[in-house]
Amino acid sequence: MKWSDLFCEKAIAKGINCRIVNRVNGWPETTIINGQRCFTKSITYYQQRGLYFQGVDPNKLQDTGDYVLLCGGVGDRLRDIFLIPWKDFFRALQEGTPINTYKPPKKQYWQYKFYLKDDNGNWKMFLQPRQASPLDVTKWRYDVVQAIEYLGVLTYK
Repeated sequence: MKWSDLFCEKAIAKGINCRIVNRVNGWPETTIINGQRCFTKSITYYQQRGLYFQGVDPNKLQDTGDYVLLCGGVGDRLRDIFLIPWKDFFRALQEGTPINTYKPPKKQYWQYKFYLKDDNGNWKMFLQPRQASPLDVTKWRYDVVQAIEYLGVLTYK
């Protein structure tokens, strides 16, 4: 499911200036929200493992922006929105090591793999292979309504 498309639709319906400006293979990758540039990912919650899991191309470390917008859902419900400051997210990502996500005979495709796990209400971002200390992302996790309210107070640059 393209959770980030669904989130953007909900934000626009509430009067937020939100537009997807770049897609990769049909998936939103860059979104401008009230003048803030967001690296954007849809993430699906794996109930059996109790986590979200996703990958990021190492070339993204060269980009700049304001936030990383991770839109998470489970089943047919948009559930968790993470609005992580750009620098915090990519600083943590750099602590990991990109891994080849394709199996032979396919060509190589390197990504930083990360997952977000709920530890009794404390959300942590872990990298594969694991870094020494996970990034605590609890303060940047919102439900859909809270995220839209927060975005409504962002000012244009």
